[in-house]
Amino acid sequence: MLVATALVLLLPTLHRMPLQYVGSLSGYEAFVPNGQTINYNGHTDPEGDLILSNGTTIQNVVWNGQYAGTIIQNHNQIVQLNNQFVGQTDPVNNQQYVPLQDFYVIKGQVPIEQVTINGQTYYVIEANNINPANIAGFYTYVNWVSNYI
Repeated sequence: MLVATALVLLLPTLHRMPLQYVGSLSGYEAFVPNGQTINYNGHTDPEGDLILSNGTTIQNVVWNGQYAGTIIQNHNQIVQLNNQFVGQTDPVNNQQYVPLQDFYVIKGQVPIEQVTINGQTYYVIEANNINPANIAGFYTYVNWVSNYI
């Protein structure tokens, strides 16, 4: 009995709130991965920020569902490019390479669910509830991301 109780206490706790929609009906919102991942419902999902069209930034956001693996792969490639080139000088134009950041724009409102995992609050984008035609990936100079939204 003691072993069973200990196992229950060690398992991750998950508490969910109802699905809600954030952002503008006609605006553009953006998920900006930060390089961290989380195991959510048995899947590895990217973490980051959600920048709303009104300038509000929601932190501790998890992208769950369609394109999660692609976002992780794309972000890893951007990190590799940054590690390889940032700080070096481009021999063609003699300018220094700048750090890049990938981000994923969603047209319209974003379905999110507030969850608590082991005492930490996350906002999970339920990407399977977004029309794939309303999602586009981009990359730019890291300091220009908010200019695109």
